[in-house]
Amino acid sequence: MDNKVNEYALHIREFLINQVDFLDGEVQKFVPTNNIEHTGVVAMNVRWKSGVHFIFYQTLWRGYYYATRNNEQISNTFHVRKCNDDLAISIQRLINDINNGRYDNKNTPRELHLKYVQEKGLTGYMNNTKWNKIFDIVRTIEEETGKEISIMYKYISDIEDPVYFWSIRGDEYLHISMYKYIEWLKIQPIVCDSEYQGRLIEPKYTYYDCTSLLLEKMNAANLHYEYLQDEEVYIIYGYR
Repeated sequence: MDNKVNEYALHIREFLINQVDFLDGEVQKFVPTNNIEHTGVVAMNVRWKSGVHFIFYQTLWRGYYYATRNNEQISNTFHVRKCNDDLAISIQRLINDINNGRYDNKNTPRELHLKYVQEKGLTGYMNNTKWNKIFDIVRTIEEETGKEISIMYKYISDIEDPVYFWSIRGDEYLHISMYKYIEWLKIQPIVCDSEYQGRLIEPKYTYYDCTSLLLEKMNAANLHYEYLQDEEVYIIYGYR
């Protein structure tokens, strides 16, 4: 174990074992990371018969702890900076709550998602493979043209529709674990570049139409889409 984060994790693990009573929870074996590039590792994993876990995740900078079920977080995330008596007391409170069954019936994000879909009577049309194909197509077009394609999407739990377009490159939340929550995605294949002409002169606008390239790739991948004429965008529905 030549990764520094393993040393930090073993230190906090020893502290927890000595200072916290895990009650009916079963302490799981420590699994170190062997990748020197990893900056975080699970220092403590305690499992209850209900399937709830207490997780303490240690990084090179700080620690985090929370409760999970089915590998999904079901409690708040608690941040840790120092190992002291206050930390042990705070963690013991969470352990007591887990042991008393507070989290046994708490819905995971996936369960809440499924409940929402059922209550709204929505039908799913997409999966991770299809979403990956669409986002790969957008990235490919951007590489081939050197232009950023504008996108906009809405999660099924969003109360209001988004207003402004953005790009995949500028979206830090767009990853595979979030695909299942996308209600729809809009793609604007016409790119507008503006060139500053001076303070008293209107900018020079140049338009690049990537529509043909987008439709060619979407059709080749057998992906279903619709054209919204009023907005001049192509929309892909995740749920409807």
